[in-house]
Amino acid sequence: MKHPLLMASAYILCSTLSLAHAETPTIKINTLKAAPQLDGSAEDWQDIAASTIKLTYVGQPERTKTVLLKAGVFGDEVFFHTEWEDSTQDIQHKPSIWDEAQQKYVEGPQLEDRFAMEFAMEGDYDANWLSGKEFTSDMWNWKAARTNPIGISHDKITVISKQTMAESYKTTLPDGSNLYINRPTDMGVEPYATKRYFKKQQDLMPKYVPQEKLPAGADDVKAKGVWKDGRWSLEQRRKLNTGHEDDVQFTVGNPVKGAVAVFDHDDSAHHFISETLTFAF
Repeated sequence: MKHPLLMASAYILCSTLSLAHAETPTIKINTLKAAPQLDGSAEDWQDIAASTIKLTYVGQPERTKTVLLKAGVFGDEVFFHTEWEDSTQDIQHKPSIWDEAQQKYVEGPQLEDRFAMEFAMEGDYDANWLSGKEFTSDMWNWKAARTNPIGISHDKITVISKQTMAESYKTTLPDGSNLYINRPTDMGVEPYATKRYFKKQQDLMPKYVPQEKLPAGADDVKAKGVWKDGRWSLEQRRKLNTGHEDDVQFTVGNPVKGAVAVFDHDDSAHHFISETLTFAF
């Protein structure tokens, strides 16, 4: 069973992904001349125009960040390249730190950098999870410590419903009605394992260890992020149609609503968020 606090954190992570707008900014999905090499470099994207997306920090609207996003289709795959400023490279996430006084490991304060993309699948999508609308969306959550080492983004779905769901987070809307949020991982397999240490090994040990082998369907979103000179450069690729029910299926000619978010060594409740976007294939 999923821990309710983890469900709440996941809920906060994406419930504020965007402020709903009647007219959403459009992100053009281009036709590529060749498949970009998945190495985190912008070199293969020189002839593609970037969409500039403004993000606002949750609870602090005066703080903003800009994401440059390029996207395109080649063959049966879609590719995304994103860049954003980040003064520090944060590639550790809650590591286990040896406490000499207690003679045991304690959880460290370090938080990894992350980038999230969300795509509507079914229902009346709204990036504001508390809009009262019911929908299902696909989310790609790239994590600098937990998924970047194995070249993927964490693939999950989000289900927002007014009907009771098992293993879901329950919240109450301003009108008094209940809303249920579920965040299952694709194929039910996390891309990393949690490790505990009972004897001292080194002063700092990783709490999360990426899984080297995942079942088909859990590693659909290939990804590579590189930090250099105060900027993250991230490339992601995936089949337009994976054939899996827990993935959004992209079709040329059909626009898809979505949103993006940046976590600058932030926890789930504090991050930069975009407006609702329309990805135009």
